[in-house]
Amino acid sequence: MTGGEASPPRAKRSLGQNFLVDPNIQRKIVAELDPGPEDAVLEVGPGHGELSRHLLGRCRRLVLIEKDRDLARELATLWNGRPGVEVVEGDALRLDLSALVPRGMPLRVVSNVPYNITSPLLFAFLDLVPAAVRVVITVQREVAERIVAPPGTKAYGALSVGVRAVADTSLAFYVGRQAFRPVPAVDSAVVRLEPRPHPAAVDHDELRALTRACFNRRRKQLQKTLRTAPELGFRGDPRAFLCSLSIDPAVRPEALDPATFVALAAKLRTIRQMDPAR
Repeated sequence: MTGGEASPPRAKRSLGQNFLVDPNIQRKIVAELDPGPEDAVLEVGPGHGELSRHLLGRCRRLVLIEKDRDLARELATLWNGRPGVEVVEGDALRLDLSALVPRGMPLRVVSNVPYNITSPLLFAFLDLVPAAVRVVITVQREVAERIVAPPGTKAYGALSVGVRAVADTSLAFYVGRQAFRPVPAVDSAVVRLEPRPHPAAVDHDELRALTRACFNRRRKQLQKTLRTAPELGFRGDPRAFLCSLSIDPAVRPEALDPATFVALAAKLRTIRQMDPAR
């Protein structure tokens, strides 16, 4: 805000706002994003511009998406006249994000993600492939650990599979709650995602339905889940079906890697398409 005429807008609980005020953490996040002079950067939820200030002049185009009208006006007052910078007032879950970045320009995405919309916003970012070359998000620590969890661990689940089916993931560093104002009830972590430029064909709806069914019954053998989960609509002999895919019928979901889940989801969809009565 210029001129000192008004106080900055307060955090709005309804929007899940917690502003990142630690400048050292801000710089570390931008270093993880590593924008280049030919890149476009899409920042969702820029707040008062805490990260944006470090991004100015480091990329070819900077698009700031802010749902809070007061904050959007503040950012527009600061930077809308600056070449290569655009402030967009709107809900990132309702906007066509791909339309905001010129075609062919490498895209990097950064966001301090509101905890209440982490999953849908994360998948909206991953839908930007192949334009997106890197996504750096700050999320609740527990969610970050689920995103990067490998098969065979307690944290591995539907979110791990959905993200890792299309991107390589790494937990960059943890962020204590004192780095934010207002101070949240939990700690956070920064996760770096490297979307694969040519990921295997993934039907995300089919994959989500399968992984939710499996991990909601994570102690059951896979053959039993196929037999008893009505949301999967599977008919026939689950044991024979799984053996035909070289999957152990007695395996439990936490032992399956993302690629196996993708293949299984695709096969289930093919079976349903071949049998209209299902």
